Amino acid sequence: MGDQPNREAIEKAQQVLYEEGMKIRAEVLGASHVADSKSLDPFQQPMQSMAVAMGWSMCWTRPNLEKRVRSLLVIVMLAVLGRNHELGVHVQGAIRNGATEQDIQEALMQAAVYAGAPCALESTRVAFDALERMRASGELE
Repeated sequence: MGDQPNREAIEKAQQVLYEEGMKIRAEVLGASHVADSKSLDPFQQPMQSMAVAMGWSMCWTRPNLEKRVRSLLVIVMLAVLGRNHELGVHVQGAIRNGATEQDIQEALMQAAVYAGAPCALESTRVAFDALERMRASGELE
């Protein structure tokens, strides 16, 4: 029995990480985005739960970077990886975290230098569309 993991303790820890991660995720990405992810198919839900616990709880709760900086880092990484859907979502999150349109523009300019113009041009289009959606909804002036 000593070699067996304490399933109850592990499940409780995972639940705490998930709940804390969901709080931050809702602050950054918006409650409606988070609500949509709660209705995923059972096949997708374990991966979503792991991503929330790992990324949003274990990473985003760390004290040494403010959320605005984390958002800008995520934008650049998603741009470089070509993850355009997530990029658009995180552009909106960056605005909610205090980044300006100019901050986002500069982050994508930086990506152009290190990842290439095609990456940055595509990412700039995605970011622009996300900002326009925010303007249309009244979230951004």
